[in-house]
Amino acid sequence: MTHRLFPAVAVLAVLAGLIGCSTPPRTATTVLEEARTAMGDPKSIQYVATGASGFMGQAFLAGEEWPRRPLTTYTRTINYDQKSGAEDMVFAEAVFGGQRQNTQVNQDKAWNIGANGPAPQLAAAEERQLMLWLTPHGFVKAALAEGETTLSEANGVSTITTRAFGKYTVTGTVDAQHRVTHVATTTANPVLGDIAWTADYTDYADFNGVQFPKTILIAHGDEMLWDLSVTDVKPNVPFELPVPPAVASATVPPVRVVSSKVADGVWFLGGGSHHSVLVEFADHLAVIEAPQTDARSLAVIAEAKTLVPNKPITYLVTTHHHFDHSGGFRTYVAEGATIVTHQSNVVYFEKAAKAAATIAPDTLAKNPKPATFQGVADKHVLTDGKQSIEIYATEGDSHTKEFTLVYLPTPRILVEADAYGPGPADAPPPATPPPDAVKLYDDVVKLRLNVGTIAPIHGRGPVPIAELLRFIGRR
Repeated sequence: MTHRLFPAVAVLAVLAGLIGCSTPPRTATTVLEEARTAMGDPKSIQYVATGASGFMGQAFLAGEEWPRRPLTTYTRTINYDQKSGAEDMVFAEAVFGGQRQNTQVNQDKAWNIGANGPAPQLAAAEERQLMLWLTPHGFVKAALAEGETTLSEANGVSTITTRAFGKYTVTGTVDAQHRVTHVATTTANPVLGDIAWTADYTDYADFNGVQFPKTILIAHGDEMLWDLSVTDVKPNVPFELPVPPAVASATVPPVRVVSSKVADGVWFLGGGSHHSVLVEFADHLAVIEAPQTDARSLAVIAEAKTLVPNKPITYLVTTHHHFDHSGGFRTYVAEGATIVTHQSNVVYFEKAAKAAATIAPDTLAKNPKPATFQGVADKHVLTDGKQSIEIYATEGDSHTKEFTLVYLPTPRILVEADAYGPGPADAPPPATPPPDAVKLYDDVVKLRLNVGTIAPIHGRGPVPIAELLRFIGRR
């Protein structure tokens, strides 16, 4: 009996031994630990690069690529333990925001360093922290700390999925050499809805024991945001980034709309960095410009309904397509308004109006409606026989290839964006008139507009056209 059972017992013993010696299944943690070992585990890092930056949301024509702005130097320093980082950018030529720009973040505090010192940018903190996640070492560290990760593997490539801040799904790709080659996530954009961020890392090299890519390509949707060639990397560089007192005590200002009557049936809706204009017709309203965000447009709409109750907002008129000037256009689609815009914007806005917005659902996502557009190729007039808005399509300027100038003939008011933003009344005119401000006046003359007042989308508010003439030296 014992002799007959011996082979079976022997087989079971061998199987048990094999099972005990088998390789445990790979997990996301296993892959991340391998990457940390292969790439190094710096507590801080600084890398210097040259290349170019894409000017986000500021294409010269809707649908075209963002303008590429060459960089003389790009320096990024990160303290992973402190969750802080600084970007110092020196552009080859003067650009919007200055030839040298510096952005910083520490935890939930963000700020820019300008000529007058630190300027709070609290609303930018989460996105800047997310950009730390998108760096190769940042992804490994954050995914290991997060704990809730999944793994899929194919053809020697490992894909790890994790969550950032409880709201963003982040995926990272690790190659057979245990290096992070791709990191991606999806965030919310006021114009485009859910939009992908992708970071691709290639040409890894050893820098003092730390593996780091020499080529970095970061895209926002289909558009290039950073195209960098890394020239130097310093791991574990001393870097502590204190939060300036003015930033530490700052709070995100509430959305605020301050209205002032400019003429009968016309109100200037200010209170922020970007303004709108409300125009009353016999049985409806029109709003000129929907800048920044859904929240800003909701506040403007609420103010419009307070100023003129019981009349629907039938039209939204835009000056141009840039993100900061059209971030609230989807709100007016949800309101049922027809979007009156330069003809070149229509296809772009049609697509944007249909975009999903699940990361941060806006008013249109919560109240879906089909969008209606009125493209302007030359001149379009909104009128009830008494009040009128004339919308002129222009060829644009150095800022954009398309602009609409918006003119109210009865009160002789011109609404324009970006070409001229009135500063303090006692400010001296510039030594050299800005070309775009000069072109604005030339367009007014060309179109034979009898302008008395300019209601700018930027600046201190409505001013007599004499101020523009003084500003450009034509007085």
